Amino acid sequence: MKKNKFKAAVIGVGNIGADEGKFSKEVSPGTHAGSYNINIDTELSAFVDVNKKNLKSACIFFPGVKSFSSIKEMMKKEKPDIVSISTPTKFHCENVLEVAKFGCKAIICEKPIAYLIKDAKKMISVCKDKKIKLFVNHQRHFDPLLQKWGIKIQKDKCLGELYQGHAYYYNGLYNNGTHLVDLLSMFVGKIVSVEGIYNKKTSSNKNDLNIDGFLFFKNGAIVSLHSLSKNYGYFSFSIFGEKGMIEVSNLGYQIKFVKKVKNKNYKGFYSLSSNALIEGKERSMFIGTIIHVVSCLLGKVKPINTGEDGLYVLMVLDALNNSARFGGKKVFLKNL
Repeated sequence: MKKNKFKAAVIGVGNIGADEGKFSKEVSPGTHAGSYNINIDTELSAFVDVNKKNLKSACIFFPGVKSFSSIKEMMKKEKPDIVSISTPTKFHCENVLEVAKFGCKAIICEKPIAYLIKDAKKMISVCKDKKIKLFVNHQRHFDPLLQKWGIKIQKDKCLGELYQGHAYYYNGLYNNGTHLVDLLSMFVGKIVSVEGIYNKKTSSNKNDLNIDGFLFFKNGAIVSLHSLSKNYGYFSFSIFGEKGMIEVSNLGYQIKFVKKVKNKNYKGFYSLSSNALIEGKERSMFIGTIIHVVSCLLGKVKPINTGEDGLYVLMVLDALNNSARFGGKKVFLKNL
């Protein structure tokens, strides 16, 4: 390993862990391994997976990286600085706790942080005790363009007072909806209550049903939530404010900002301008995650999308699920 580089390991190397073959050149790197591999401050050193086929495939994409079937063995032998947990969500808690036993500087856990709030709290507590920085990989949150527009709306008030919006996701509330809730929180603000109903027509996973409904924000904004069927590939939302509207589309790659202007045909009326500011193109959403984590370890920036932020998103998802279970009853989020 080269001097002054952070040693990185990936636990769970299927799909987003290390399967770069799933991603086009335009959006690569699309995995934890690929992002470590191109970052000048990290050295990809180890893979862990109980599936030998996954390990073999990962080592083809990233030759020279050591492979292990045991977290314990890898942590003892490699002593990584940064560990990515990209196993299925049901294993996140036990994997984070096991890594924490041996210690490291940072853990990047895939989204959602967990299925159970008690598990998320345990993960946060253990990492805090061990002085490990815990991040949750809602990767769009780390993207510079999306961050810029989040600041423009929240701090610079480019939309003025926020009124309402509509949002779309697919492939399950906990799988893809978690990204949407996280990003809406960055653009609109804190969610204080929700109403949700199951949409079994668009659902494909009985263990992660799609939920439609409403998100009510602390600032008074309301966003309607809509689910789409499996692999529909449409992840988008629009927010309307006093000064105009913003649309995040094409899975988050594109931003469209339109100002509200005086209507040229009707005196005293307004409309959205025909001149829109459009930014963004297809790109790796993953690069920003590793850059941010490294910057935190170097003391250059303060952590964002931490374990606590992941817990907040999980609480919103849990509230939507509870609302749907009781036929759409409004559920208020506590301690937020």
